[in-house]
Amino acid sequence: MLRLVIPLIIIFIIAGAISFSLAFTYYPKKNVNVNVDGICYEILGPAYADYTDLEAERELRVLAYEYNAIEEPNAIIPILYTGTKGQVQDFISKYNARVTDNQEIGGEMYYTKDYIGKTIIKGEISKANLLKVISDLSSPKRDSNENVLYNLGIQTNAFLSSEEKEKISSDSTNFMFQGIQKILENRKDSIKQAECRNQIQV
Repeated sequence: MLRLVIPLIIIFIIAGAISFSLAFTYYPKKNVNVNVDGICYEILGPAYADYTDLEAERELRVLAYEYNAIEEPNAIIPILYTGTKGQVQDFISKYNARVTDNQEIGGEMYYTKDYIGKTIIKGEISKANLLKVISDLSSPKRDSNENVLYNLGIQTNAFLSSEEKEKISSDSTNFMFQGIQKILENRKDSIKQAECRNQIQV
């Protein structure tokens, strides 16, 4: 399992924020707007698929780096996870997570009575089970629509110094900038210039 983690650990790239976004939406997103050197673009279709893959790679490196930073073999790591009730239950069961706080967002639709809410949990996971998460996400058999990546975040803890966080944030920005530039070059047919509003700055 360690072989899956080591190549990811070599490149120290991480998102600026430790916790992942908990944005609650009813419909899957199909595009993203980015600002590159003051010029804004709307990324759609195949280009958007490339962008989500790029984000997934970045977030996986986040977990790998944080795993590597935790020297204590028996460490218990504080986490944040969001998903449907079923996703949360599956995550807790598969990775033996201990829940310390549980919050429900949303509820049933008025006409259909379908539950469209999200469950947010705070909890703890062992270092061994964090490695299992990383290994599962590193598997080539993993579904590209896997929800674990974007729904799992490691909360602030004593295992990462402020200097490490700053370096990781800088490297993460460079990683995304280079990746987005490649997408802009290779997917011109599914990218268009857009107004500079509500965009991701890189």
